[in-house]
Amino acid sequence: MQIRILVLFILFLSACKKYEDPEPFTDPRIKNKYCNIPSAINYNWDFPGIEDNTTCIFPAQIYQGTYLFHDTVIDDLGAFVSKDSFYISFLQIDSTKLTVTGFCGLNPYMATANRFFKFTLDSLLGNGQQYCNQQDTIAGGGSKASIQDTTTIQIVYQLQTDTGVVLHKGTAFKN
Repeated sequence: MQIRILVLFILFLSACKKYEDPEPFTDPRIKNKYCNIPSAINYNWDFPGIEDNTTCIFPAQIYQGTYLFHDTVIDDLGAFVSKDSFYISFLQIDSTKLTVTGFCGLNPYMATANRFFKFTLDSLLGNGQQYCNQQDTIAGGGSKASIQDTTTIQIVYQLQTDTGVVLHKGTAFKN
């Protein structure tokens, strides 16, 4: 009995062979390329495909440039105060960080963009970043409608001053 079990066990072991992974298969019909970096706007668009990170579009990239901002000022009670237009510039620092100039002369304001077409001015002092003088702060952000929207940004920001809060809303058009 023990010999039969031993013979069966030896036959079983000799019949088994180590598993080997099959050769990878690439479907020749798949030719589209896709971005595989999670912080990119177009992360995994066109998947399945061929990974090609040169196709990636990063959040800060879509804001790069100079825009004419048509600004409407509203007081803290919601009443219209004034309208104005001025140029603002966005400069890409890395894939998500950028600087915005033009709100207060050439003072740069740090901002962070995300892959959902939105950016926010970074908050450095609790209520925002220091504005033109040391008593005032600026906070807010903006957005684009889509990746195809290459010319406009909707911007909303508030200035907190020693006399109250003033809301600024408007649209910036790329030059």
